[in-house]
Amino acid sequence: MSSKKTNRFSADKAQYPSTTLLTVTPGVRRAVAIAAFAVAAGTVPAYAQVASPASAASAHAAQTSDQATQPDAAALPVTQVTDTAARDARAAATQGSLLGRIAPSVRDIPQTVTVVDEKLIAQQGAHTVEDVLQKVPGITVQPYVLLTTAYYSRGFKLDAFEQDSVPVLMANTAAGPQDMTPYERVEIIRGSTGLFHGTGNPGGLVNLVHKRPGKTFAASAAVTLGSWDRYREEADIGGPLNPSGSLRARVAVSDDRQRMYYDVGRQHATTVYGVTEADLSSTTLLRVGVQYQRTTSTPNLAGVPFSTTGGDLHLPRSTFLGSSWDTFDWSETRVFGTLEQQLGNGWAAKLSANYLDAGGDLKYGVAFGAINPTTGTGSQLTGAAYRFDNTQTGVDLQVDGPVRVLGREHHLLFGLQRLEATTQQRSAALVPSIGGRPVNIFRWDPNSVAEPATGPFSNVTPTRTVQNGAYAMGRIRLARPLTLVLGARVSWWDQHAPASSYRTGAKATPYGGVVFDLNDTWSLYASYADIFQPQTVLDAGNNLLKPITGASYEAGIKGQLFEGAMDVSLAMFRIRQKNRAQTDPSVPCVGTTCRYIASGEVQSQGVEMQANGQITDAWNVFAGYTFNTTKYLTDATSQGQSFADFAPRHLFRVWTNYDLPFDGRRWSVGGGVDVQSETSSTSNGIRLRQGGYATVNLRAGYRYNKHLSAALNVSNVFDRRYYQSLSNTSWNNHYGTPRSVMLTVRADY
Repeated sequence: MSSKKTNRFSADKAQYPSTTLLTVTPGVRRAVAIAAFAVAAGTVPAYAQVASPASAASAHAAQTSDQATQPDAAALPVTQVTDTAARDARAAATQGSLLGRIAPSVRDIPQTVTVVDEKLIAQQGAHTVEDVLQKVPGITVQPYVLLTTAYYSRGFKLDAFEQDSVPVLMANTAAGPQDMTPYERVEIIRGSTGLFHGTGNPGGLVNLVHKRPGKTFAASAAVTLGSWDRYREEADIGGPLNPSGSLRARVAVSDDRQRMYYDVGRQHATTVYGVTEADLSSTTLLRVGVQYQRTTSTPNLAGVPFSTTGGDLHLPRSTFLGSSWDTFDWSETRVFGTLEQQLGNGWAAKLSANYLDAGGDLKYGVAFGAINPTTGTGSQLTGAAYRFDNTQTGVDLQVDGPVRVLGREHHLLFGLQRLEATTQQRSAALVPSIGGRPVNIFRWDPNSVAEPATGPFSNVTPTRTVQNGAYAMGRIRLARPLTLVLGARVSWWDQHAPASSYRTGAKATPYGGVVFDLNDTWSLYASYADIFQPQTVLDAGNNLLKPITGASYEAGIKGQLFEGAMDVSLAMFRIRQKNRAQTDPSVPCVGTTCRYIASGEVQSQGVEMQANGQITDAWNVFAGYTFNTTKYLTDATSQGQSFADFAPRHLFRVWTNYDLPFDGRRWSVGGGVDVQSETSSTSNGIRLRQGGYATVNLRAGYRYNKHLSAALNVSNVFDRRYYQSLSNTSWNNHYGTPRSVMLTVRADY
């Protein structure tokens, strides 16, 4: 992108740089050299075996120890299939599954499950967790919610995140975008997951599965060029460190720089990941890893406003109502480890732990205020600085194995879990203050305000949250086709905040399900789960409200088609929550400070359909449709209305890729369509609306040889203008990304 400032008063398409591939920087040339070297290199350590031609990823996915011939206990079976042998391997890999514990296969889990594997991630050109989740059926994404990206499923926020089945702090706090460099796949389970995660919304759980080293040497490098001066370089190498392969390591790094589609916007993310595995004995495996990411960006906090009557101002998508010095600098370091021990007779113990140290600085000066449609006035500057500090420790211990009773084999699992998190948010004023200055948003120049100094940061006591839990689950084989799933968790939740403290004591959340195998392909299922979520708002007596409770119900049918290469499912669900916070009508609000009562009740229900996997060795499909209605069952002002207008009633997503049957299947074509119905947001009685829309994405790939390949992705092909998220008339309404082009050249060895 040229440094020359664009004309902000011309047509929309002149407001952001052309969607062409631009300057090749020195960093990109370095990455190209790395990729070329990876292809040209003809030597590897004498004890390392060259990976199969499929890809470095497939070599890394090889089983990494004698006791690990059963799938990793942190992961669901992968839906990637490249040939008949791989299909058979995938079917075998379904023995020992999601989060290591729920069931022996996806079909045996009595809830909707989605797995996005490394192959699908690469096809769609996804480089962050946000990129992955915004293509998953049934999930909606909203940027800049409490300085992070928010994800929603079935009308509720997806606030339960795990890494290798250990809870992690990734929601409800400020955070930078999560790069996918350390991860090989993403697993999502819908509905209440309190049995294994404890407190949280019933939208579901997201498990990020780390990359692991293999027993054969593998390396890859890639360079990505794209719209708005996007360039990304990445490398991934791993394999055995000794002749026997009992000690293995893997390192992955990436550097991602780009301008944004809005004026003066930039982002730079650097990620480093390393993991080591050791077979301490034939029955003991130790894994230790670390990941680091730093992201600096120009945050588009303000988005765009609407008129005071709720009308769309039709501002160009390049509009940036912030200042050129707006900055969000975020870094985080995660350390994790796992010790797995085979106990004999099919029993195993697994101890997993992770530690997070994260923090960042935010400074901004942005326009705020709804616009009078007659005068064009109403916006003014506001600004501040914030400093964030987060730490977290998570530990999970589980023991599981089979038991034989009355001639049938059953499976039992027992676990203990602890999550301790400390969060701190400190604020500072800008000196001199810029607040209150009127802004003409139609002639706004981000360079027009000189950067003020940052005053002293406030001294705020950190908020400390501790959650302990004990859980147990049994899969009882009542008959050959019928399995009963029973579980329960007891949780203790304790929070100490600057203004209040709260402790729940022991709280039990039961779980139950049933799976009936119709035949070797199809299963019927049903499940029930309790909901438990502490609240952090106060009542008239300055006490925290009692926790939200409720229940989640789901029933459906699942199948595994094409010799197990494709998972399909149809589910009906209903979720009810009660004790939701409602403003206390007997206590007037003072400014933005209100008091609440626990009296609200809501319901979400609907249908989900999904297909994920291979139709043939050359053709894969990832598709789903969600119908979801939400409403307030009990509410002082909104009874009978939707409580989640931001979630579309209809959401359809499909992605497919096909290897063309000529020239040795070197060429491949793919694409997808995302279609959703109307969404809206109501604030102070004014409703903002985004009508239904569809976006189209296309892909073309070419494999030069077994080592070198290239792919071209075009997103939002028809340059559809739409709002990805709506908030209120004053600010925080964000456009979806305009058409963009991305070219990736990859070398695998």
